Amino acid sequence: MKLFLVLHFLFIFISNYSISQEINCQGAVLRILNKTTNEKTYYTVPVSQTIELDNSNIVVHKCVKVEDEGKNEEVALITHKYNESLSSDNNFFGWIFKSSQYLNSPNNPLYDIKLQECLEEDPIFLKNN
Repeated sequence: MKLFLVLHFLFIFISNYSISQEINCQGAVLRILNKTTNEKTYYTVPVSQTIELDNSNIVVHKCVKVEDEGKNEEVALITHKYNESLSSDNNFFGWIFKSSQYLNSPNNPLYDIKLQECLEEDPIFLKNN
């Protein structure tokens, strides 16, 4: 009976573990919206590279695809730092979510910064279509 219970709990643990899957990606696509001109720009950036905007810098530290029970989510860990000439009170270091874009996002007076997608392959070596 004890063996049956141990095997039963082991089966439940393994089945719960196998449902959730994380894929560490090597790059990200960020959508940067200029709030004054409404111009959208898409930046394809490898992990740990810097995007230089007019008033700030953005670094994507990690990008992860999470698949859990049929629900897909993509999240990126980014740093958003203002240039030295502006206030550093609104610097941002945290996770941004693709599906809940306004849940946690950096504050920038000129730009709206959103995660478009995580790239499993290194964007430096992507083939041009």
